[in-house]
Amino acid sequence: MIKNYYSLRKLGKPYGLTCSKMAGIGLCSLLLCASPQAALADVSHADAVEAIQQTTKIKGTVVDNTGFGVIGAAVVVKGTTNGVVTDFDGNFEIEAKVGDMLEISYVGYKTITIAATAQHMNLTMEEDTETLDEVVVVGYTSTSKRDLIASVSTVKAEQISNMPVANVAQGLAGRSPGLIVKASGGGINSKPSISIRGGGEPIYVIDGIIRSGADFANLSPDDIQSMSILKDASATAVYGSRATNGIIQIVTKQGQAGKISFEYDFNQSFAQPSIWPEKMSSYDRAIYANIARENDGLDPAYTQEGLNHFKNGTDPLNFANTNWRKLVLNDWAPMQKHSIRLTGGSETNQYYVSLGHIDQNSLYKNDNHWMKRTNFRVSNSTLIKALGLRINTTIDGYRQHQTHPYTSTASDYYGVFSHINDKYSRYPGVNKFGLPYNITDNPVAETAKDAGYIRNIENVINGKGELIWEVPWVAGLKVRAASNYRYYGETQKSWRKDAAQYDWDSESPIYANKPVLNHTSATGYSFTNQAFVEYAGQFGKHSVSALGGFEQYYEKTESYWLQRDNYAFDIDQIGVGDANSQTNGGSEAEMGRAAWIGQVKYNYDNKYYAEGSIRYDGSDRFAPGKRWGFFPAVSLGWRISEEDFLYGSDEWLENLKLRLSAGEVGVDNVSPYGFLNQYGQGSPVYLGGTRYNTLAVTSIANLNLTWARTRSFNAGLDASFWGGLFGFEFDVFYTHTYDMLTYMGGAYPPSMGGYYPVYENFGEQDSRGMELVLTHNNKIGEGKNALHYNVALNLTYAYSRWIKYTDKADTPDYQCYAGQELGAMLGWVADGLYQSEEDIDNSPWPWQQRPRVGDIKYVDLSGNGIVDYEDKAFTGRSNRPKFTAGLNISMSWRNFDFSTLITGAALFDISLTGTYYNGNDDNTIFTETFKEGGSSPVSLVENAWRPDNQNGTYPRLTVDAPTNNNGLASTFWFRDGKYLRMKSLQFGYTLPEKACERLGISNLRVYVEGANLFTLSGLPEGIDPESPGVNNGYYPQQKTFMGGVSITF
Repeated sequence: MIKNYYSLRKLGKPYGLTCSKMAGIGLCSLLLCASPQAALADVSHADAVEAIQQTTKIKGTVVDNTGFGVIGAAVVVKGTTNGVVTDFDGNFEIEAKVGDMLEISYVGYKTITIAATAQHMNLTMEEDTETLDEVVVVGYTSTSKRDLIASVSTVKAEQISNMPVANVAQGLAGRSPGLIVKASGGGINSKPSISIRGGGEPIYVIDGIIRSGADFANLSPDDIQSMSILKDASATAVYGSRATNGIIQIVTKQGQAGKISFEYDFNQSFAQPSIWPEKMSSYDRAIYANIARENDGLDPAYTQEGLNHFKNGTDPLNFANTNWRKLVLNDWAPMQKHSIRLTGGSETNQYYVSLGHIDQNSLYKNDNHWMKRTNFRVSNSTLIKALGLRINTTIDGYRQHQTHPYTSTASDYYGVFSHINDKYSRYPGVNKFGLPYNITDNPVAETAKDAGYIRNIENVINGKGELIWEVPWVAGLKVRAASNYRYYGETQKSWRKDAAQYDWDSESPIYANKPVLNHTSATGYSFTNQAFVEYAGQFGKHSVSALGGFEQYYEKTESYWLQRDNYAFDIDQIGVGDANSQTNGGSEAEMGRAAWIGQVKYNYDNKYYAEGSIRYDGSDRFAPGKRWGFFPAVSLGWRISEEDFLYGSDEWLENLKLRLSAGEVGVDNVSPYGFLNQYGQGSPVYLGGTRYNTLAVTSIANLNLTWARTRSFNAGLDASFWGGLFGFEFDVFYTHTYDMLTYMGGAYPPSMGGYYPVYENFGEQDSRGMELVLTHNNKIGEGKNALHYNVALNLTYAYSRWIKYTDKADTPDYQCYAGQELGAMLGWVADGLYQSEEDIDNSPWPWQQRPRVGDIKYVDLSGNGIVDYEDKAFTGRSNRPKFTAGLNISMSWRNFDFSTLITGAALFDISLTGTYYNGNDDNTIFTETFKEGGSSPVSLVENAWRPDNQNGTYPRLTVDAPTNNNGLASTFWFRDGKYLRMKSLQFGYTLPEKACERLGISNLRVYVEGANLFTLSGLPEGIDPESPGVNNGYYPQQKTFMGGVSITF
């Protein structure tokens, strides 16, 4: 490996080429593979210096690193449109001059740039691992990784294309530094929360156009060519008002010149809960319930006869042992994914067509909760050589159909799974005929085939046209114009219908309530127009590029709904319902943005870099005179490795680069028309016996409302050693957001509007942290038997806090948000468990209610002698990790490949109790024994405080808690959430070329994969570190096994 690296350096010395100058012809890029096989022709030094000026046939063979021919690789004379593609064996012939620079490219491989020779050229293409010459799209332009001075990381598309995930977002955890991905349970098409460096949700840019988070998540991974994570202001400022939380930028695949290539991918996966608490049987629960009642001073609830019924199953009506999970859920949830792709074209016209379909089912037994989505994409690129004009067109979209059962007691995961978890197992789920038993909150009935449904259908279509004109009389000058139009339509039909339930010995159906039908329809469209002038020029050692342009965005949406109640017939049509019960409503909204954009880049001798950008942003969310904001960014770079004082170090130091950046972006995330008085329907008034409707002010105008601003600072250091054998990237960052657009409710005296709410530029917060990436690429052995491997470890630390918040003046310091971590949990400070009546007598009580021995003891922070809301304090960390890590390992040997991803997170808390949407705290199945009469996790009961177990780690075993005080959010229930998870493990095998030839195909790969195979954490048994805040009822995270095949024709 080192030998090849040195040989390249020696080749350049007779011509005065340093390593940096040779980068211009692509030689350094060949050094960054795990163990580079230099893609050089077998050519002597004499051949290299001989100049044959006549055009001739240049011949060669292109193979991959296993020695097999690369089919359909594009071979082009650099700077021209003269090109061919390799044949079935990787051979090519092209009319060119000896010495002309040839560019050889193919999707998934590094581009080779090399001088043509008279002799047969034997070229080896390396897989497209991260190299210094990798092209990274940043904002409205692109640059090589070598010249990149912004804080940008990349995610390889192939890392997520074959994962058993229902959307792209699910496959991002651990893939990139600074990218914080947190799941919140599992389920159909579940979408995790995504942040960059601890901020809010980033924006998603697909082929230069800002698109919705849904469009990104539903994008087919097989259509992604590259993904960049833009993190600092120098990278994000050109996108303006929506880019304050960073950008995930996608470039989709485009057509490739050459013969038609047809690819088909299929995979089948099966998923089951990865972490779920073990629940008690009815028999065990009854024994512990008797003990609990004894602790409460009550008589036992179950006689020995009753216990025997539980144990032996001799009375299934009164002493059942129902396993609600087994009764309602399957063991496995299947999912299928299909993808076909067609690409080809000539040197002047290339096309790409793809069609994908996913069919995901849930664990529900009755097949009434599922999602089906079909994606399509068609793109075409045409070059009119005579004009130097390229025309790019793309149309893409998806149709998604999703359904979930809907009854009067459950309409979502919380309803269904809280009943599965909480329902007492002593009650039967079905009667003696196997029909849903007539009890309330019966999850068997809630998921029955004849239950109602919530059915969502989304249709999205997006079209983009782009013209790129390379001005012929000014070298490097380019004019680009693009227009994008997106339309979406969504319908939701909610048929609330209770399924039939039956008494124990009856087959006559009973219906709890009459059906209700609600129908909602929403449509919308948006368009983005862009016009840019770009210039790039080289003047000796000076490289200059500039971009200037204009962008505008407009969006219009409208939504209407109607509902009828009390259906007498089981017909899910509006006209059948009671017309007297009909209600309806609707809304409309529109918004617009516009911006002037400028950017300049300069570098001297590929050594010193300077970049600057401005964006003059306008938003209609502010009053005239306050709508425009000026947002600049600047970055500097220094490739220290190119300095003369490091002469000679290039034999081991390939790249050492220092990066600095600072910038500011604006934020306009305020409710529309916040600068105007807003009105809603008020209380009716009666004048002269006549009733009149009224309008009331709901929000008063603030004409001074304007942009919130985020300032960002970043410093980074990149290094690569021994031709990419080792490398690292290190960044530190700080962001400061001020004048945040804040909803101020009732903060004014009567003379200034009383308690009318208003938006103001008020809040303030900041974030700081670091990122580190360590890489190692190498091989063991030589030739076809070499074992290639790549290791990349990324670490991220990000801490965010409130600096200024709407805390009231009389709020105690320990309850003030200002100074606290974003997402920090409010709770009481626990002081263990009461161990005696004397201990209770000498302690403050929650709300003056006498606790019992074994209850949680709380600290009276306010000193008022009781424990109440004045004692609630910021005592828990946020449930979003401040530290995340991802370890990516990949290997290949001959036709076998292996990859794995291990993720981890730390410095966050999990609350076992629940703080609900209304702010109230309550027990969950993990904090209260026999909650709502249900069965408890075994560990909670076995480790509860009892007179015979006074060292128990949980509050007393009870069935008759006099208060809910043990369920308060407190330090007793906050747990360190750190974990380590095997996110992905995949094995693959690619059929040998000769075997493929016999089958009449170009390539065939089969693979198997497991996801979420194991998790290590310090949490109680059954608690997933990525569970939602209220964990009584949620669809659990999935452990998935998958098999698949990829075929190329």
